[in-house]
Amino acid sequence: MKKLYKTVVIPAIFIVLILYSETGFAQCPNGQPSGGIAFDTTVSFPVGVIHQQIKFPKFNPQNGMLSCVKLIITMTGIIDLTTFQNYAASPQTANFTYIRKDTMRGPGLSPWMTNNFSGNYGPYNLGPFDGTGNGGADFYSSTADTIIQQEMLINLSDSASISQFYGTDSAVYDYNIGAVTTFTGGGSIGNTILTSALVNFRFEYCTCPISALPVGLKNFTVAKRSASAALLQWQAEAGTDNYTYEIEVSRDGKSFSRTAVLNKVVNTTNPSYQYGYSIKANDYGRYYFRVKQRWLDGYYKYSEVKPVDFTNPLFSTISLYPNPSSGQVGIKFVSVKGGKFLVQVSNATGQVVVTKELMVAETDYKTVATLVTGMYYIKITDVATGAFCINQMVVK
Repeated sequence: MKKLYKTVVIPAIFIVLILYSETGFAQCPNGQPSGGIAFDTTVSFPVGVIHQQIKFPKFNPQNGMLSCVKLIITMTGIIDLTTFQNYAASPQTANFTYIRKDTMRGPGLSPWMTNNFSGNYGPYNLGPFDGTGNGGADFYSSTADTIIQQEMLINLSDSASISQFYGTDSAVYDYNIGAVTTFTGGGSIGNTILTSALVNFRFEYCTCPISALPVGLKNFTVAKRSASAALLQWQAEAGTDNYTYEIEVSRDGKSFSRTAVLNKVVNTTNPSYQYGYSIKANDYGRYYFRVKQRWLDGYYKYSEVKPVDFTNPLFSTISLYPNPSSGQVGIKFVSVKGGKFLVQVSNATGQVVVTKELMVAETDYKTVATLVTGMYYIKITDVATGAFCINQMVVK
C-alpha cells in the first residue's frame, strides 16, 4: 500500500549557540583560533508532509569573517501506526517495505545532498479470523517505532562556497522527503501503515572577529584636486590575506556603484594606495566616495563615506546682470578665457526663444536680447571646451 502526501508549511524555531575555540574550527588569518555561531532546530514532518523550506541567517560581514561553514543533518524515520487484520479463515503472513529518500538543495550543496534508506519489516504472523476484528491472534498493531536515524555532514571551507553565506538576509534550503510503504501479504488482510519524520538541522559558522583581522584600510581621505577631479588615498597594514579594493561612488550617499578595482600591494611593510577620479563633463554636484575591501572568500568591509562638492567654475566667472531685469538680458564675464560663447535663452516651458554667439574678452559685458515679462533660463556654453552653466533670470 502506497501513501500519497501533500505539501504543508511547518514553522522552524532556532536555538542560537555562541561557540568559542571549538575543536575543528579553522584558524583566523592571524593564527588565532576561530569561534563560532550555531543554529539548531528540529523540524517535524507529520503524516502527509514531504516538503519544508529551512532558512538560516547569513553572516553579516561587518561582524567579522567566516573561515568555514558546517551543516549537520540528522534524519529520523518513524512508523507512527501499523495494523494488520486477517479476515481469512486460514493463517496469513504480512510484510511491508519502507523506502525513503531525503534531498536538500541550497547554498554550498552542489550536487544536492541526498540520503537513501530501504528497510523490510516482518513477517507478522496472523491467526485465522475469529469473527471480531481489531484484537486477538488475527490482529497485529504497533505505534511510534523509530526505524531509522542517520546523520549527514557537510563541511565547507573553500572561498567560493563560503562567499554564499555573507549577507544580512537568509540562506534558504529546500528539504524534501520521499517516503513509500509497500505491503505484501494475503489478499484478505486489511492494513494501515502511517509514517512521519523528524529532521534536525545544525548550522555552524566558524567566525573570526574583526579584531582578529589585519587592518587593510585606514586613514582614508578624499581631496579635490581640480574643479572636476579628486584623489582618494588610504593606507593598510602588511598581512598575508588576499583581497582587493573596490572604489565606489554615489550621487545620493545611498546607492553606490563600483568604478574601479585595485589589487593588494605586496612585499611592502606599510603599503599606501591612491586613486584619481574625474567626473563626467559638466556633471557637477556632490559626490560620495567609499572603498570596499573584498577578500577572495566573499568577506568585505567598507571605509567611511567621504563627500566632495564639484562646482562649475563658470558660475564664479559668469553672471547675469541685472537680475531681476526689466527686460534686458546682460551677461558679465570676469577673468574668463577669451573666445566664442554660445548663449541660449529658454522660457519656463523649455522653448528656446533666443540663440546667439558672442566673442568675449577675458573681462567683458554683453547684451544678448530684450525679453517680455516672465521667467527664463540662460545657458552659456564655452564653445572651445564645451563647458556650460545655466542661470535663471526673472524679467519683471
